Amino acid sequence: MALPNITFVKGSSGLGRPLAGQDHFSGLIFYAGTLPSGFTTSNRINKFLSVSDAESAGIKSDYSDETKAIGSYLVTAVGSNGDTINIKVNEPGGNVIDLGTYTKAAGQTTATAVGAAIAAIINSGTSVHGYSATAATGTVTITARPGLGIFLNSGTPIVVTIVGTIAGTLTQFTGGVASRNAIYHYHISEYFRLQPKGVLWVGIFAIPGGSYDFQEINTIQNFATGTIRQVGIYKDSAAFSTADMTTIQNVLLTLEALKKPLIAIYGADLSGTTDISTLTDLNILNNYEVSPCIAQDGGALGNYLYQVTGKSITTLGAQLGAIAFAKVNESIAWVQKFNISNGIECETLAFSNGKLFSDASITDNLLDLLDQYRYVFLRKFVGQAGSYFNSFNMAASVSSDYAYGEDNRTIQKAIRGIYSSLLPALSGPLQLNADGTLSNNTVAYLESLATPNLDQMVRDTEISAYGVQIDTAQNVLTTGKIIISVQIVQEGVARQIQVPIGYTTSLS
Repeated sequence: MALPNITFVKGSSGLGRPLAGQDHFSGLIFYAGTLPSGFTTSNRINKFLSVSDAESAGIKSDYSDETKAIGSYLVTAVGSNGDTINIKVNEPGGNVIDLGTYTKAAGQTTATAVGAAIAAIINSGTSVHGYSATAATGTVTITARPGLGIFLNSGTPIVVTIVGTIAGTLTQFTGGVASRNAIYHYHISEYFRLQPKGVLWVGIFAIPGGSYDFQEINTIQNFATGTIRQVGIYKDSAAFSTADMTTIQNVLLTLEALKKPLIAIYGADLSGTTDISTLTDLNILNNYEVSPCIAQDGGALGNYLYQVTGKSITTLGAQLGAIAFAKVNESIAWVQKFNISNGIECETLAFSNGKLFSDASITDNLLDLLDQYRYVFLRKFVGQAGSYFNSFNMAASVSSDYAYGEDNRTIQKAIRGIYSSLLPALSGPLQLNADGTLSNNTVAYLESLATPNLDQMVRDTEISAYGVQIDTAQNVLTTGKIIISVQIVQEGVARQIQVPIGYTTSLS
């Protein structure tokens, strides 16, 4: 046994120092008619290192940018002393909010007096329930609490119960408009929940008057000087569209040609799609750098926002954060590393049309079909706590070399590294042998330039191996071009694990 002593164990990562490299550099694109305080029409992009940075720029979850729904009750008969009126409101999730009960008093002999008393009862509980009221000539105008958006606009959420002969005319809530900042805050928070050390550029752009061309990807990537590796696109103003993904892919190809490659995660509105099985099979597309997100929280904040906005929320922020947390070769479906649930958010699962996984229509066969159709959603495993992405699918055929996000991130990182190390040799001299072939010195020099970043990727277990080949017989004098062939052996992904098992009389 050691002598009694006091020892210290130094912790790490407590300072939140930034990660090395740029694989976690990410972007988020939103579309809105009004901007948070930290954005202007001439400055639509901000760089955030934390949720608090976003809040400082006016992206808050306080619903201050929403328009609250308004309802009313017009008193038409004052009734008798002791008569009562109780007002309740049905909110999302089956919550019933009691705004109070008014009891007719002797001195209240007019509709104006009764209306004022009802309003006073409601306002006395504002600090608890959040609703407020005003009264004028017998009309009680009720303003909804913050955060309910469009939810109260439909149905009959106000319930008035009368005992006695008091009478009136009830007008249900109308005019509620949901907060957009709350949605932005949600996705940003989810991003940093999954990757606390992420670097996130957020762009809020004008809603297009016609079709979306997604040139905002170009804008935000240029703003970040080409360093963004993955960008999330949240399009809630129009329905999910396979044509959108093709348009996005074309923008990404343009950026790739400009040495600014990145992948995109596409989240759009599926609220109008009742049957999720009717989604298009994306194997027919070749949008291998676009990942379609159709997952959504089904029981916490994401679900609440879906109900008060009436639009798909998706798990765009969480998927983007998981990607930023992953090494480039890793699938975000890796069970050991990527539990997307924190026990509350994304613990109950849904699709982004609001359909819960507990619904009878969501079968294992349907999940298999949607996976085969190349969509990304969340799933559960028997005997394993948490929620997990089904795969890192891209909107392309499963037979493509770039069918998965990790395929694209790995090759893009290799290309960026080779480009940066070969660039000094561009337009440089090439020493030749007397017969016009490339000299050994030239070959060795070019190979030495092409390999350092690939060596690092091997050390980081992002690729398994690579080979560089240069044909010495290339006619560089005529073409002015030298071809350096690079072959990469990927790290594998255990998408299926098969275990033959059975009884035997003896072990061989």
